[in-house]
Amino acid sequence: MILLPKALSLDRHKRHPLKPARAKHVQSRQVKKSIKKDKLNAIEKSLEILITFTNTNHELSTGEISKLTGFHKATTSRILSTLVEYGLFAHNDESRKYSLGPLAYRLGVSGVSQSIQHFVEVSSPYIDRLRDSTNESISLEVWSGTGTIACYFAESRDPLRVSMAQAEILPLHAPAGAKAILSFMHCEQVIKMLDYEFEALTENTLTSKSELLRRLEAFNRQGYATDNQELHLGIYAIGVPVFDRLSKPVAAVCMVMPATRMTPEKEAEAVKCLKRTANAISSELKSLPSASFRFDPMQRS
Repeated sequence: MILLPKALSLDRHKRHPLKPARAKHVQSRQVKKSIKKDKLNAIEKSLEILITFTNTNHELSTGEISKLTGFHKATTSRILSTLVEYGLFAHNDESRKYSLGPLAYRLGVSGVSQSIQHFVEVSSPYIDRLRDSTNESISLEVWSGTGTIACYFAESRDPLRVSMAQAEILPLHAPAGAKAILSFMHCEQVIKMLDYEFEALTENTLTSKSELLRRLEAFNRQGYATDNQELHLGIYAIGVPVFDRLSKPVAAVCMVMPATRMTPEKEAEAVKCLKRTANAISSELKSLPSASFRFDPMQRS
């Protein structure tokens, strides 16, 4: 009789096994919380990686990104692979480095995408004709406020030619297009924009701000800018600015070719062709109603 309460107690546990069920439920909630936390961590790390890509970090390797973010290299590589799949980043197999991809471009200019599309529709016939007449690759680059974006590219048909990914984002201090636009902007605004450490993209890249400012003055006087293997070794580019209806530089028409093909005579002829094309596009923009072309990068700097 004295053992009966204990026996009843054991019987209750057998009939109502609440503890194991509750433990399983708690464990399930903990797993869900852990998964949710992992997802949030992955999103935070993805954003950190995106933030590292400023105009001073045009293209970065996995190791460089890992060092800048403080993330483990394997973690960085895994996140980058996912971001490449979604188009937020692009991977250069030759340099083994990453840059912002087409989706990042589309997100970044979503507010002005219709205007850019309209701009391309107006400009592309002129770009195509220039490519056909010179048989050199021609790019149309719009000003983004921190650099230029190649929004249209007509590739040369020559076996030895330069290719460029459409929507490629270019830095400020090296490409011909960006320098052509900068050379026609207010000096104070240019100095503010160039307030960063210039990355030596090649052995020819200018890393002196004062020297670049001197060159921009010369580019302004001559009406065009050059890139003599400053962005990529082996590539020579010439850029001429395009102006909107308020006479602000909003884009550039660029001829891009293998450096081995460039001669003083070819440059002189290329500049004439580029200026004719840029002037024609500028005239088109100035004839449009203001509402049809609202992309004003000067306000986004």
